[in-house]
Amino acid sequence: MNRTKYTVPALAAVLYFAQGFPFGIVNETVNLYLSFAKIPLGTIGLIGSVGIIWTLKWIWAPLVDWIGTYRSWIVAASIILAASLFALGNVPPAGTLFWTALIVLVFASATQDIAIDALAIRITPESLLGVVNSARVAAFRVAMIAAGGGVAILADRMGWRGAFGAAAAVPLVLIVILVFVGQAAGLPLGRRPGGRRNGEPAARPTSLLDPFRGLLRWLTRPGALMLVAVILLYRLGDNALMAMIRPYWVARGFSATEVGNVTTTLGMICTIAGAIAGGAFIARFGIYRSLLVLGIVQMLSNLAYALVAMTNAGRPAMYGAAIIETFCGGLGTAAFLSFLMVICDRDNAATEYAMLSALFTLGRTFAIAISGFAAERLGFATFYWLTAALALPGLALLPLIRERLGSAATVATAEG
Repeated sequence: MNRTKYTVPALAAVLYFAQGFPFGIVNETVNLYLSFAKIPLGTIGLIGSVGIIWTLKWIWAPLVDWIGTYRSWIVAASIILAASLFALGNVPPAGTLFWTALIVLVFASATQDIAIDALAIRITPESLLGVVNSARVAAFRVAMIAAGGGVAILADRMGWRGAFGAAAAVPLVLIVILVFVGQAAGLPLGRRPGGRRNGEPAARPTSLLDPFRGLLRWLTRPGALMLVAVILLYRLGDNALMAMIRPYWVARGFSATEVGNVTTTLGMICTIAGAIAGGAFIARFGIYRSLLVLGIVQMLSNLAYALVAMTNAGRPAMYGAAIIETFCGGLGTAAFLSFLMVICDRDNAATEYAMLSALFTLGRTFAIAISGFAAERLGFATFYWLTAALALPGLALLPLIRERLGSAATVATAEG
């Protein structure tokens, strides 16, 4: 157990760096690359459309539960990611081959996500949920910085072909690290770590439909609809706020460089710090209390921007609002990810987590879609107050799911 206490979070950090790196490439680096290649803005804007693949990953998630091991899926996806990244730097930008490589990259990344999430659920004891999710958020954010800023720096020094070539090596290196850390942890990294669940042998799905049947059983359990409602609503206010932070900084007259430094670099550092603090809180107080307390803190942090917008406060207040919001966002993210992990049935982890994360994405997409219209009609100050209010329904539902989370909270508190 002592060895697991350290090696499981380390393994989670490796896994989620591997998950965050291609996400950062698609959402940060490719946009920058095509901009330097002077590709029309309309074409660059279409990059976002490939993200639908991540949202739809639940469709083929049962294959990951049914065929092979999670490690084999991660390794195969990593090899395809490396090939796709290499291709991006060696084909004409925005041409047919470029788009093909980009789509293959996102599909491989989404498939890797399924296996990584499922494996993380299986290897993480409930007492380590907080620590693991701190490592998870931190590693994912660091990977995005490496994929965005790191690859861009390489491009200035060795050209875009060399930068994408270096990026292609990252998934391959991570395979080696994954195997090494997994062996150090004494984990097989396969379908059923330890081969047993709750003292009984863990059965392999016998049919492609088994994960779907398991998902149906999950949805028909008492309180399942309340869990779904919490997934949709818990981070609704925070997601709506985040979509309208950069536009507000621009409206206040800040430069693109300053906005990028504050909302990306400083923001990611504060989010990582918040996630680490949130993980410690979860380990001490359990899932339910963490969802409630950290959710309230996350909601109240939105008011920092509301007060700044109301008073038209100066630069120090703007920086303070950014630090408070991103740090508290990290707190809430750690609690929410732990919640998603603990409500999944480990026998169908790939399918269930993919579906539940897709539900969260649905809520986030809705919040982002309405945020611009709401901010435009209400003004930034009123809109920011509204985002705090949007967090209330999700918080109000938490007492209704307390019994479902009770066992996890008890274990986390007892062993934290």
